[in-house]
Amino acid sequence: MTDPLAPGSALITGASSGIGAAFARALAARGYSVVLVARDGEALDEVAGSLGVPVRVVVADLTTHEGLDRVEAELDGVDLLVNNAGATTYGELGEQDPDDLEQSVLLNVLAPTRLTAAALRALPDGGGIVNVSSTAAGRDDPAIATYAAGKAYLETLSRAARQEGVEHRIRVTVVRPGRTCTAFHERSGEESGHLPAWRWQSPDTVAETALAAFERGEDEVTVAPG
Repeated sequence: MTDPLAPGSALITGASSGIGAAFARALAARGYSVVLVARDGEALDEVAGSLGVPVRVVVADLTTHEGLDRVEAELDGVDLLVNNAGATTYGELGEQDPDDLEQSVLLNVLAPTRLTAAALRALPDGGGIVNVSSTAAGRDDPAIATYAAGKAYLETLSRAARQEGVEHRIRVTVVRPGRTCTAFHERSGEESGHLPAWRWQSPDTVAETALAAFERGEDEVTVAPG
């Protein structure tokens, strides 16, 4: 069987910081060329300049059809897709702005759906997909309702994609990070600064653990601090 982590190329969404940037570093260390996708072109350029491998930067908003079309077109010739982009607005479901709810569903549900489907069409035999879920998947918490539901959806989608990918040996691995030291929590509006250090882990730990699980052919891996 072809090793999907033999040096090739990878496309990473949400690659401008945090776990996405950590995936870029980990894959570059393995000799991959990378396609970095996010909305912030300046931040993407900064990540790209630190990798030391061939890099293509794609500035795209994955909550728009135009952005998704642009990224889907970039999957031709790619060996590995890392669906990492995700965000939410922290707060009670009934009190949230309808536009914020819609943006959460577009980014956490529609975007990985379209990109996973496109990858199943575009990736070569022996390619792979890493879908970044969360330990919050399916949690009954009104403050993160759309995010938790979106990640539960992503895991169901991944199981179906895994079955579909068998014919072409396209491996699909789900990673569930716990609390990770990124800007995600601050951007969501969650007040988490009071939590002790042992409740947090580094994005590099998440990326390395996820890729090791993918190399071993594991379907799912949870990466939690402590």
